Amino acid sequence: MSEILPNVAPPATAEAAPAAEVPRAAAPGIAGGAAWMVLFKLAERSIGVVSTLILARLLTPADFGLVAMAMSVVALTELMGAFGFETSLIQRQNARRAHYDTAWTFNVLFGTGTALLIFALASPAARFYGDVRLQWILPALAIGAFTQGFENIGTVAFRKELKFRDEFRFLLAKKLASFVVTIGLALSFHSYWALVAGIVTGKLFAVWLSYRMHPFRPRMSLQASAELFHFSKWLFISNLVLFLQNKSADFILGRTAGARELGTYNIAIELAMLPSTELIAPLNRAVFPVYSRLSGELHELRRKFLEVFGMIALIAFPISTGLACVASPAVHVLLGTQWEAAVPLLRIFSIAGLVSALQSNLHLVIVAMGKPKANTFVSASTMLTSLPIFIVASLHYGAIGAAWVFAVFAFVGLCTIHFVFFRITAVRWSAYLSRVWRPAMSSICMAGAIIFMERYMGRFAGALGELVKLASLVTVGALSYTATVVATWMLAGRPQGAEHTIIVLLFIRLRRFVLRGKQA
Repeated sequence: MSEILPNVAPPATAEAAPAAEVPRAAAPGIAGGAAWMVLFKLAERSIGVVSTLILARLLTPADFGLVAMAMSVVALTELMGAFGFETSLIQRQNARRAHYDTAWTFNVLFGTGTALLIFALASPAARFYGDVRLQWILPALAIGAFTQGFENIGTVAFRKELKFRDEFRFLLAKKLASFVVTIGLALSFHSYWALVAGIVTGKLFAVWLSYRMHPFRPRMSLQASAELFHFSKWLFISNLVLFLQNKSADFILGRTAGARELGTYNIAIELAMLPSTELIAPLNRAVFPVYSRLSGELHELRRKFLEVFGMIALIAFPISTGLACVASPAVHVLLGTQWEAAVPLLRIFSIAGLVSALQSNLHLVIVAMGKPKANTFVSASTMLTSLPIFIVASLHYGAIGAAWVFAVFAFVGLCTIHFVFFRITAVRWSAYLSRVWRPAMSSICMAGAIIFMERYMGRFAGALGELVKLASLVTVGALSYTATVVATWMLAGRPQGAEHTIIVLLFIRLRRFVLRGKQA
């Protein structure tokens, strides 16, 4: 995974930008890029865990639910600009100055329109949800939506040219700015306004930082509109479908169950999606530009996909399975007893999080091959089937009913996208399953070890705190999973794959450590 990829520069035409305007850089490869993105996610998650621990005790589930209601309206208005122009620029290997300028211009126009629409919807949204506070929250969030449209489009080159160190610094700085403001205001006022201010601050700071970190200076232009929309129209439809899938709970539960149950639902799903949002997402972010460059070499693309997918399976299976097994002590330790209602939701969503992690890379390969239409049809068909059932389940069973529908149709979507993926890429089932069965079997053994340990520890429940219990279960799970993975890998004949890569890297690190010790 460490090979150097060729740099692709804009073609030498009259419209091509000077070298200083459209950045070009040597690529460090997938391994280096993934390392930077994983490092960012680890840092971001550390900040997120600290933030969650503090905010969950300073604010209430109703505070989180209220802001989720407001953000559902913001997300609805932002759909009109959800064309994914950044993805189009990464996928288009011959992108010129005109493409960057056009994408930025559309972002500005859509950001302005979004802000105006948020203002207009403030009063109707307050009546819909039955909470007058939204009349003040939404105009504040509109400031962030307006400002976000002016973010420097040149930062897309951090990913396109695999400059992930710069991407790391950019993303982490945004996160830190939002964190400082949110925590500071929460400590001072114990109000949902801390969450609102953190969201707006993050967007304002991102605009300033984007021009500080990148020399590209966009200009107003619509010259490349037709070319961008030809690819991005399907991304827009996909984003529309994803919005209906992911935000329908905010509208339905916010209306029928209230802010408290909605806040509990959202926190549970956020924790459950840790494998895909905190570990798998950075890997996907790093590998997508590489997939795009290999789109014309199908054999090499299949080889790279299997290499990356094996690593995803090795990470996602134990984390999702383990989180489902330790849901109760995890909620008590991380969030506090006022979030007890999140425990059953976390168990359900943890399995859905595994599904999300497994299918995310398949979607990326399909988009990189220039076929976003296929993703759109899969997502749309799943959404159209699940949404009516989701509404009925939410009305009759609240958050639990909504969670079960979400999980069931996550599996339906997983099966569907696999069918499409194998048709498009011709990846062999045997090669695919060889990357999955060892992590899956090891996770089942790990779950058995955790359940046995938890029942044994139940005899001493009065003498053990939740933190000790959680730490013990996590340790048992990690040891049992590692042992089973190594054992099944050796029984399978030590094949090339994620296990081989990790073991070799660990051996090299250990050998270097020993040699340094002898030299000292």
